[in-house]
Amino acid sequence: MSITTNHPSFPRINGVDEATATLMVCAVARELRNGQGVAFGLNADSMLSAAMLAQQLHAPDLQIRHGLRAERGMVFGAAAWTDQRKDDSWRQVEYLETHDGILRTANPDSPMRFCDVFFVGGMQIDLEGSTNLIGLKGSDGQLSVRGPGSIGTTSIGTLASNVILFSPEHSPRRFVETVDFVSVPGWKRRSSVGLEGGPNLCVTSKAVMDFKNERMRLRSVHPGLTVEDIVESTGFPLLLPDNVQTTPPPSKAEQHALSYLANRASNSPAIRP
Repeated sequence: MSITTNHPSFPRINGVDEATATLMVCAVARELRNGQGVAFGLNADSMLSAAMLAQQLHAPDLQIRHGLRAERGMVFGAAAWTDQRKDDSWRQVEYLETHDGILRTANPDSPMRFCDVFFVGGMQIDLEGSTNLIGLKGSDGQLSVRGPGSIGTTSIGTLASNVILFSPEHSPRRFVETVDFVSVPGWKRRSSVGLEGGPNLCVTSKAVMDFKNERMRLRSVHPGLTVEDIVESTGFPLLLPDNVQTTPPPSKAEQHALSYLANRASNSPAIRP
């Protein structure tokens, strides 16, 4: 089932049909746990949808950081640090943080973390989970296509204890053996500089992957697709378990919760999820 709404991003993902977008959102929401803090960058509205879905179903105390603010149990407007005041949701945030406060929280020596879970996309994603938002190299090895840039993604993605990768495109162009540039380091790059952990999950329009022995492993394929489809769509050899599952479709509870969130967003056109 897909969730039909006039709202621009609930749970719409550019280049992906609504049924697949809904499945991706549900797959991510199932991974989130009560009490975690989650954060994401620009153009990640679908991951915000996933976080809000988790709040509705099994993680009421999930804390969502959006811009320099954290909210629980409400629909978002523009980030609190912008000059956008077309709606008043910025007045309802649980707290605001100064830029210096963010830097103190993000300091690796701080007892606090900016977030437990950080959502990361990329122009490229490689077999160990490194991402690239910087750009693509040409045949001469120099930058030929400039991306949006990493901005704060590198810092937050490095410090987060759990990184979830997402990509609406699943192709050999997107999933490469080694990224041209590194925005958020994967498993081996992290361990080489003394950082623990690495990405734990990757959700795309075709499949769900996890990681084993610092390499990406196929966990499930979306309905209507085969393991062979995913192998052909990936630019490096995936680890393949003996039994690859089919990604569970949205449950009735998930459908109901997404419909509720979509209707709430549609009734408040000045704010966005």
